[in-house]
Amino acid sequence: MSTRGTLALCIILALLGWIGLASFTYYNPPDIWNRWIVTVALWPTLLATFLPMVYMIYWRLGQQEGNMSLIARQSALAALFVTLCVALRLMQAFNWAKASLLLLLSVLVEALLSAREKEP
Repeated sequence: MSTRGTLALCIILALLGWIGLASFTYYNPPDIWNRWIVTVALWPTLLATFLPMVYMIYWRLGQQEGNMSLIARQSALAALFVTLCVALRLMQAFNWAKASLLLLLSVLVEALLSAREKEP
């Protein structure tokens, strides 16, 4: 699939994901199982939302050639960071120290994976 097709599909999936999450939370009571269902559904929705945004950042920087796997990985890490923050908030265990550590871990994982790709 071309890059344009991938981005169009991500935009459509993001819209469907946000509409699905909104309708699910509107029509279902906020018990523990429904909260976890929303948290699990949040990751692919955020991934589809972040991918076009990260692509546009790379496009504006002039680095869009052949970086779709890098863009997908960074979008997945950003979506995972937000989803883990939401999950911690649902468990009432979220604070700024944990958010900072999660952000540091995400940046470290990305730096190590990027360094691994650079090796010959």
